[in-house]
Amino acid sequence: MLQSSTSRGASEKSGAVGSADSDGLSRANTLDAELNQLEAIPPAAPTKEVHNWTLRSIQSNDFFLRESFNLLLRASAELPPEERLIMYDACDETEVREQLGCFRKRIDARRNTKPKKPDSQLYVCTPFDYNGFNFSKIRNERERIMSVHLPAGPYEVLTNKFPLFHKHMLLVSKLLVPQQMTYHHLSAVTQMLQACSFCAYFNSWCASASVNHFHCHIIDEVPPVADFPLVSGPLVLGHRSLQPRGFPGFCYVFASSQVALVSSVIEAMQADNQPHNLMFLSRYIYVFPKPLERPARSRELYPETVGGPELIGSFTVYNREDYDCISASTIDELVRLNTAPLPSRLLRRGGGGDGVDDGAVHSAVAHTVGPSVRASQSLDYFTFNQGSGTAVAC
Repeated sequence: MLQSSTSRGASEKSGAVGSADSDGLSRANTLDAELNQLEAIPPAAPTKEVHNWTLRSIQSNDFFLRESFNLLLRASAELPPEERLIMYDACDETEVREQLGCFRKRIDARRNTKPKKPDSQLYVCTPFDYNGFNFSKIRNERERIMSVHLPAGPYEVLTNKFPLFHKHMLLVSKLLVPQQMTYHHLSAVTQMLQACSFCAYFNSWCASASVNHFHCHIIDEVPPVADFPLVSGPLVLGHRSLQPRGFPGFCYVFASSQVALVSSVIEAMQADNQPHNLMFLSRYIYVFPKPLERPARSRELYPETVGGPELIGSFTVYNREDYDCISASTIDELVRLNTAPLPSRLLRRGGGGDGVDDGAVHSAVAHTVGPSVRASQSLDYFTFNQGSGTAVAC
């Protein structure tokens, strides 16, 4: 069959365009091709730079993160402990756990080998220490699961040597900045999670963080606290917040689209030196303000600092004696003791004024009267080795 002059002309024109663009492809076509190539990144690839995370499918991103973790876990199992990138699977057959309402308690003696965080943190906004350990100093490049260029900035996903949750990893800023949540970090975490089915939590400095280099924990499970139904909460800076009904402490929930509002809330807590923990779901951001000082009673009830892992629903201890002492009422009291109201000026209509004496409010909230509970026997294990050069963080 003869080719028509019209189609022939179109073909020639197309060929001419192709020839003219041989040295420079169409930007649109290049992007499409890149997305197709990235649809199945080999988890074992030596270099994993991802520029289009938010444009890829959730299924593809989930597969990549899960398989990358599994490959490193299997490789680590064949190495001596000092060479492992991941010490163990937190959810394997050796894990012991019990559900207590929407919370859970678990025992995992293996995590007791984790270096302890320093007990001298004083300021939520502590400047970055270039001489101390930070994640740019890790020695084994295999700890870097991927480098992801999000619209909000450059980040890396690293292994977590001592996991607490299912496929527990770290999202770390490639910039040398302190462990302080900002508008850009909030945007980055929400961008990361909206393109996968993972969740995340954040520990501020003075609230269980152990490395003063920005990092957030990403986990392949919906945290237990997400099971509490959300109901209408107080006005925060003039906007209606949500609260988890039945949660025994203070928690303020905002839509993921309210990043600017959440950033303002966090800035107010930072200004007051108020520690805080955050939980990120694909649609919501949970804010857990903490008391200005850790209540002494908390140490009697639980051997660890109550931080992000606990406030999102999981209490981990290292021996059977501590495990048996944790009950539903113990957890309720721990959550009440280790959360506090937001700065009162945020809760005033319009958000103005000096509010009330927040220190007095925190003291009143933290004061509880209850039966005496024996002091923990595991508090004397305080060592912290910042020179290990391995990504270990809370």
